Amino acid sequence: MSEQEKLNTKEQAEQELYLQAASWVEKLACGELDSLSKRRFSHWLEADPKHAELLHSMIKTWQDPALTKALAAYQHSPFKRWRLSFLQWPKVWLKVQWAGAAMAFSSVLMLVLYLGDSSMFSSPVPYELKTAQVSSMQQELDDGSVLDIAPDSQLTVFFTADKRQVLQGEGAAYFAVAKDKQRPFEVRLDQASVVAVGTEFNIDRDPDLIDITVYEGAVQVQASAAGPTVLLKTGERIRIQQHKLSKVHKVDLQQLVDWRSGWIEIENETLAYLLHRLNRSALVPVSASAELADLRVAGRFELANTEQTLSALTEAYGLTLQHNSSGIRLSRSASQLQ
Repeated sequence: MSEQEKLNTKEQAEQELYLQAASWVEKLACGELDSLSKRRFSHWLEADPKHAELLHSMIKTWQDPALTKALAAYQHSPFKRWRLSFLQWPKVWLKVQWAGAAMAFSSVLMLVLYLGDSSMFSSPVPYELKTAQVSSMQQELDDGSVLDIAPDSQLTVFFTADKRQVLQGEGAAYFAVAKDKQRPFEVRLDQASVVAVGTEFNIDRDPDLIDITVYEGAVQVQASAAGPTVLLKTGERIRIQQHKLSKVHKVDLQQLVDWRSGWIEIENETLAYLLHRLNRSALVPVSASAELADLRVAGRFELANTEQTLSALTEAYGLTLQHNSSGIRLSRSASQLQ
């Protein structure tokens, strides 16, 4: 194993540990653990002394003004309400009468007493940015970077003194990265990664592929930790599929239509590609029958106007719509099957 692979493996292990600890803090803050969770929590604490140290450090980090500022924008978000109640405890408790807050505080207080005052290493807490279907979000991070997050998308932000890292799940996000040569900004997508110092780029991910487009500056792209690195510059796009990089394609940024406009413009993509993006804003889920898996489609479609998009698809490709309890299903018309 190369030194770079060892470093990547170590970083992934650290990320997993932080996420485990954050998960336990969240469970404790929601109330008393059930008997099974108590046993699992006890085993997790005993597995490594660092687990207890990290939990204790996280609780102290909740009082960190920088972390409070980073999460302050989510004060009205249902995804982070319980965290804000603790992060802003002195101010918010007087304004927000949240049922269960006292119980959550008691749980955390018990944890502090249980762990004691042992020495700790300072470790910031990862936090999640998540959007529901139909709803997009713009969020400024504590380094000044700004993220535009598409509907039905998820990111986990993890900043330390020497690195800025975001873990992106499925969905899309546009990154306007603040310059910081001492702390490169890395977006991890399982094995793949995109690294920038100060630039603007868009990442659009579905279960089958990842598209990266650079709007300003340059980024380094890898499809896997052991794979080659490609420098992607302004006006270029690359696709990651099956852990491999495609050729670099030029795009006209002046004419480019991306999800932020509320539209999608595609050429020779699969129907599945279109439906993944349409479903982020669709009120009713849309799927397709197996025989349409490889159907190639093209056109310009309004993401939030599902009815109009489906009407255009049925007319252009001879498809039929079936409404059922689970949503809308596209299939071949009878004439197409004959």
